[in-house]
Amino acid sequence: MEKICIDGAKMLLRSRYFPCEFKTFASHKYTAIIGLGGNIGNTARIFDRFLNLILKDRRFAIMQSSPMLVNKAFGYASRDYINAVIILKTSLYAKEILRIMHCFEARFKRTREFKNSPRTLDLDILYFSAKSYNNDILTLPHPGASSRPSVFIPLGLMKGV
Repeated sequence: MEKICIDGAKMLLRSRYFPCEFKTFASHKYTAIIGLGGNIGNTARIFDRFLNLILKDRRFAIMQSSPMLVNKAFGYASRDYINAVIILKTSLYAKEILRIMHCFEARFKRTREFKNSPRTLDLDILYFSAKSYNNDILTLPHPGASSRPSVFIPLGLMKGV
């Protein structure tokens, strides 16, 4: 078997909820792919705590989560990042999801000191039901989502994606 090296990618981690397939039978209208990232604190535990909270939120039905990827920070040199993705179903519009994700970030004490600054929890809408947006509030698909190893490696390891 040939080993494939992708710049910046270091290793995969597993936890209680990452990776995981969830048996949900929600009839929500839209599918969203959310990227998770962080490098302050115990990121794997923060991801598990976030997923535990969102699993209890009836506005969302979590379908599956990826393994966590440890990778070099980009943009601003700091501690390695951990990234993962989740696929969820919802009946909310993308702007509503963005607002809710910002509330989750605040709950985990996310601060926005400067672009690409270290963070406890970063939640990005990567894709939303094959729709495109480009305005001051939201750009979808997320810029760089298809070219960043922190997205395409975890996403590529998910079943049926």
